[in-house]
Amino acid sequence: KKRFKEVAYLNPMISITLEDELSKIKEVYHFEGGIKQFVADLNKETALCEVMHFSDKVDGVEVDIAMMYNDTYIEKTLSFVNNIRTIDGGTHEAGFKAGLTRSIVKYLNENAAAREKDTKITGDDVREGLIAVVSVKVPEPQFEGQTKAKLGTVEARSMVETVFNDSFGAFLEENP
Repeated sequence: KKRFKEVAYLNPMISITLEDELSKIKEVYHFEGGIKQFVADLNKETALCEVMHFSDKVDGVEVDIAMMYNDTYIEKTLSFVNNIRTIDGGTHEAGFKAGLTRSIVKYLNENAAAREKDTKITGDDVREGLIAVVSVKVPEPQFEGQTKAKLGTVEARSMVETVFNDSFGAFLEENP
């Protein structure tokens, strides 16, 4: 059931039906909002912003990222490669986190008040209260280990970081 829901979130154009013929229970999984809805549904706390969604395709690699912040200090980032959950993250998740930190630090350096510019911002700071889903579709992914728990494709990091950095940077400029 959990896996069907994940696949339905990651592919908003499909519907998955789970039917138990013994108990006559039928469930249909279809999420028009895709990973944007996935992030909203993962949030159980007070949201501090609307869900932000960024996607692009670079050199045959599809990058799809949705994120929001809530009023907790806990980070929850789920990552997927070709609809497979990468529990241990990998290069695509590292690229997202690097792009997030870089975008926020750059924005603050360019727009903060003079007394705030000396404030040191770390990756941990920008991920407090973050809920994110990072999904990439890579033609020939390379995983570390047999369990496919961690993406090792080196190019994925720079592609995800570039796509996210550009998209989120533009979002911050339009929504100060």
